Parts: sequence; structure tokens; C-alpha cells
Amino acid sequence: MSEAEPNIAKQAKDIAEAADTSVDTVQKLAAFLDSVFGNVVSNSFGLLSDKLAYYRLDKAIALQEAVDEKLRKRGVNKRYVPVSFGLPIIEKATVEESPILQEKWANLLANARDATYNKPLRRSFSTMLADMEPVDAKILDILVREYLAMPSDGDSHLFVTETLVKGYKLPAHVVENAVRNLMRLGLIKPGVVTGGISIGTHAVSSYIDTEMVQVTGLGVDFFRAVNDAPSKS
Repeated sequence: MSEAEPNIAKQAKDIAEAADTSVDTVQKLAAFLDSVFGNVVSNSFGLLSDKLAYYRLDKAIALQEAVDEKLRKRGVNKRYVPVSFGLPIIEKATVEESPILQEKWANLLANARDATYNKPLRRSFSTMLADMEPVDAKILDILVREYLAMPSDGDSHLFVTETLVKGYKLPAHVVENAVRNLMRLGLIKPGVVTGGISIGTHAVSSYIDTEMVQVTGLGVDFFRAVNDAPSKS
């Protein structure tokens, strides 16, 4: 037995006692982190000590269980996740209190681990998700689902934000704030209306601010990344 092994065992015991959980649970979480990153993190217990404060351990364990269950249901091969992509997810997911956003974090990590997932996965997705409120995620889901249900020639379709206020009984100021945040993140953009007036060969266009919006390609990629992929089983 190496000198490091007793120290690691002690770390596991200390973390388990501080988090009021079992050593076995901590060891499983450490193994999960190593399996995610391909053992490039040489000391998962050190990672837990330094990056995941004790009060975040319960959420880290819940994240592990959610990701493992999603991949089990899909019946797919797993791949390693680059630390630069995966570690921010774990750091930010373990301080998230909203069940809606916790689910998004689990989906993002599960899609990153799913060897069959072939849609874009950008490192900025974790920053975007961390900057969202649950209502932001809800509104983006509504807009992108409607957009994807449209015919392929619907790229320029405008969504009237007033329908969100009336159809989903959301306060107008809440919708406006959410829309502005989603615009800031680049997931949607202001609607553009082209009138009948032209200057030379160019039609005059008008931006509608938050009253009408369009979904961006980035918004579609992000939506897919933070939602559960269809089961392969």
C-alpha cells in the first residue's frame, strides 16, 4: 500500500463525516468524477475538498445519480468529458437550488458524456446556463420548441412576446426581463420587420426590441444541449 492510500482514505472519511453521508457514497462520487474526466484528475478527493465545499456534496451526489440514470435509460456508450467543459458544470450545478435548472445541468453533463450525442457543445453553455433564471429557461424552451415544430422555411418567424404573457399567464415585466437576458446571452434576437419602403435596392427594416423576437442558431444548440436526448433503448 502506498503512502498516499491511507491519506486518501482519511480524506474520504473526513468528507463523509462533514457531509453527514457514508464513505462509500463519497468513494462512488470520486469514482464518478474520475470516470467523467478519464482519470486526468489524479486526486478526486482533493477535487472535492478544494472545488466542492462540503455543503455542496449532496447536490454533487444528486447530479451523479441523475446523469448515470439518464445514460442508463439511453443505453449508450459513455465518453470522457474535457475538464475545461465538465468541471464548470459540476461547480455551478452544485450551488443551483432550482429543480428546473438542476435538471438542465444534469442534461448538459449527460449529453457531454453520451458518445452518440453529435450536436454542438460549447464551453460557454455552462456560463449561459449559470446566468439564467428558471423563467428564462422556461421561455427559451417554449420559443425553441415552437420554432423546431415549424416548417423548414420558417427561419424568419417572429414570436410575439405578448402571447407569452397571455398564453402562459406570466407577468409582462417578468417576460420582458427574461427576453432581455436571453438576448444578452445570444439565444434569441430582436425581431426585424421589413416594410414597403426601399432605399435603392435595400428594403427599410425595423427592429422591434422585445415585442417580437427570433430564435438564434445558438439558441437552438443550447436548447438541445440542456434538454434530455431521446432514449436509445
